[in-house]
Amino acid sequence: MPSRLDSILSKKELVVGVNRVYEPFYIQDPKEGFPGFDMELAKLYADYLGVALKVKPLKTFRQFSDEIAAGTIDIAMAGMSTDLSRGKTVTFSDPYLLTTPAGLVNKRSLPPEPEGSIVTTRTFKSLEDLAVLNALSFSVRSNTTNHNYLLRRFGKNQIYSYLSDSIAIDALTKGNVICYVADSLYILSLLQKQPSLKASYVALVNPVMDEYISAALPLNDLVFADNFNFFIKELKRTGVIEGLRSKYFLGSGWVK
Repeated sequence: MPSRLDSILSKKELVVGVNRVYEPFYIQDPKEGFPGFDMELAKLYADYLGVALKVKPLKTFRQFSDEIAAGTIDIAMAGMSTDLSRGKTVTFSDPYLLTTPAGLVNKRSLPPEPEGSIVTTRTFKSLEDLAVLNALSFSVRSNTTNHNYLLRRFGKNQIYSYLSDSIAIDALTKGNVICYVADSLYILSLLQKQPSLKASYVALVNPVMDEYISAALPLNDLVFADNFNFFIKELKRTGVIEGLRSKYFLGSGWVK
């Protein structure tokens, strides 16, 4: 069976599915020089192949996998995390970013910080640190790896799932829950967009579980996957990936 890579090189065009609702991986109407993490990655890959780039903004994993199978997109670079069920319909590349379930927790729900010379070992840097608290409540976008993590680790607590992150964040800022959960990259980008959140909430971004951000390719197309994996390996080796990570998740230059 011919590889999708052959048709990309033949038509001299790479069609990439991007996530239209996940800044800063993809940014609608971006500032000059800040098209989004995945947009820059896609352009670098198209240049590596020597072909033109076309992007198609989509929203759900089902849309990405269906359009890859149908051939309407060639690859998805969409801030996408891997899991076993998703791996049944696409071939995932080697990861190009690492993230973890993370949270924004209301400072008023945490014990007061020690004063003076009092020394304590209790700090709150990850979601696991919240296990010592009582009456926990969480908001999270439904049907995500973060939602599944909460159900496994904090299933006895109140967990409210929503169709979008914006609604889940509203639940936090309105005081309906004490902690909003998303992946650490999303939390970091949210703090770039809304730095005022730091006054009332603590970011819990230390790792509790590895989540891999990978590209999705046609199922069992190992030639295409091998080509893309080599490209990613070289971008990691030369520091390009780390530069893009710092540009979009540790800096606010992309914020409109």
